[in-house]
Amino acid sequence: MSFNCSYFLQSDIEEPVTTIEHLAALGAFGTAFGIFGIISTATVTAIFVLSIFHVVRKHPSQWRRLVTWIVSMPMIVSILSLVTFLVPGAAILCDTVKQSYLPFVLMHFIDLSLLIEGGHRDTVQDLKDKDIPINFCRPPWCCVGLCYRNVNYNKKNLRIMKSLVYQTPLFQLLINLLMAILESAGVLERVIRNNAFATLGIINIIFFTIGMYGYNVLTTGFSQISEWKNYPLKARVLFVCVVLLKVQTLILLLLGVGGSIPCVEPYISPVVMRKSIESALCLVEALIFGVIFYPVFRVVDSSASRLGLHTSPTTISVVSLDDVQA
Repeated sequence: MSFNCSYFLQSDIEEPVTTIEHLAALGAFGTAFGIFGIISTATVTAIFVLSIFHVVRKHPSQWRRLVTWIVSMPMIVSILSLVTFLVPGAAILCDTVKQSYLPFVLMHFIDLSLLIEGGHRDTVQDLKDKDIPINFCRPPWCCVGLCYRNVNYNKKNLRIMKSLVYQTPLFQLLINLLMAILESAGVLERVIRNNAFATLGIINIIFFTIGMYGYNVLTTGFSQISEWKNYPLKARVLFVCVVLLKVQTLILLLLGVGGSIPCVEPYISPVVMRKSIESALCLVEALIFGVIFYPVFRVVDSSASRLGLHTSPTTISVVSLDDVQA
């Protein structure tokens, strides 16, 4: 593999490389990870199916949709990474779906946390009753001095923290769609020297880190009141998975700018090679987290049925025949 990729800077290459050309150019690496990707994706999918059977059998009906979103993340990442690795021309679409999908999982985890506690009002009341202050000193924005620890939870600040998490899926989806449209139109190229990509990328990172900050603040408080078994472990595993997938994308992008990503003339440019390396890493990580997610989110507290039933029973009025006649 060559690191001198001036060929791709001088040539106007419009047609995407085919699957056969891509795997052939990668040689043993391409063949090995192609086979590994198929096997690992099938394994992660099987784990997801087992998880769904458990969700249907053991979780309250109100939880099922949200838990399904969460445990599906390794499978979705694995499928998208496999498609990207085998079909380089689908990289833009797959990357857009993956980068937009991850924040939705975080939002649904917060939704599920509130549902388990009985909703927004009951959650605030539980935090007040146990005298748990809101801890603003959480990563990644604790570095700018947001370290107030003695503020009590109330409806307003809980809604603000929720809005920080909930804005992330919306803005990530809009920005990623805009980047995909501009790239298809030839206006944007996914390299830092491209002004449009650099600007949208920085905005994307800011909105994402704000969402992660809100997630960390909320899960820190919920960990002290949640009756969902092993709640801190669940929140931490999900956080590590999402951050790892996001951070490695940024690191590989910076390596590409520094000229550290090789190429294979005339088929694989540094950009395509970067996506192939990222896809290979994601396939390994999806398998690891799929194996971890299964026992972590399979655990259901013995009182799960009670936790899932916070709504008051419906009152049925019985009207006598005499009342109807009257």
